[in-house]
Amino acid sequence: MNKNIILIAISLLFLVGSIIFSYLQKKNYYNSLNRVKQESIEVKEVASLQQLWKAKGIKKRIQRVIGPIAPAKKERVNFKRNKVDIKLNTLTDKELNRVLTKLSTLPLQFKKLKIVRSGDEFILECLCVW
Repeated sequence: MNKNIILIAISLLFLVGSIIFSYLQKKNYYNSLNRVKQESIEVKEVASLQQLWKAKGIKKRIQRVIGPIAPAKKERVNFKRNKVDIKLNTLTDKELNRVLTKLSTLPLQFKKLKIVRSGDEFILECLCVW
């Protein structure tokens, strides 16, 4: 009878161990499944943001921003692939603020931004990349 009790105790320990192991494996599986779902949601969100901020028609938008400036004040506006080099002379403070505000709302990165003030007039020189 002593052997039977030992066998029953060992089998109960094995049963409890297997139940705990099964529970932990299921818990790990569901945690990894939730993590994969969360990562796929983040990937979709990043893809949608990339599509939203893609530089579609960025040249037209920049030309619309610079368009109202008088041609005599535009010394240089050069578009190259995904960058633009702009130099505007004799701008008033309102024109400067309007141009900078509108450029900053576009998905651009300013690599170079130089503003020189001479009296009431400003010179804007910038290199923007998208």
